[in-house]
Amino acid sequence: MKMLKKAAAAMLALTAALSMTLCVWGAEKKTAYTFTTDKVQIAVGAEAKPVLDSLGEAKESKTLTNCANSGKDKVYLYENFDIYTTQNEKKATIIQSVVLKTDKAATEEGVKLGQTPKEVKAAYPNAVESYGLYTVTLGNSRIIIDCGMKNDKVVDISYEYYVAK
Repeated sequence: MKMLKKAAAAMLALTAALSMTLCVWGAEKKTAYTFTTDKVQIAVGAEAKPVLDSLGEAKESKTLTNCANSGKDKVYLYENFDIYTTQNEKKATIIQSVVLKTDKAATEEGVKLGQTPKEVKAAYPNAVESYGLYTVTLGNSRIIIDCGMKNDKVVDISYEYYVAK
């Protein structure tokens, strides 16, 4: 009987270990920072058209002056955020940056305008701080959080497409 209990305990332990391994193996590792609004996930560096189509018409759009791209850069203004597009080296229109404009928009980690540097550091413990700017990088994405000249509250949040050199 003792032998049977030991075998059952060993089998239970093996099953638990195997299921934990499969759970970890099946979990996707995050490769970039993304902004999500109304179930639309926005990744900087991604092709712009599918994202813009999913979001629907912007309140306003403007062509930006950029001598390098002959006027192909644009900004699309939405209620709580703006999307800036540009052309990449393959001449595809991509999302260059997303700028959060109100406290109704937040990063996936919960940071929004008006929060404190302490809250930024809690959400992004690896953020690099310089003169009130907190920067985190993941893959080809970077989030820059500006806590103002006094470094007392978040005044600007932007997702930037970043190409490591």
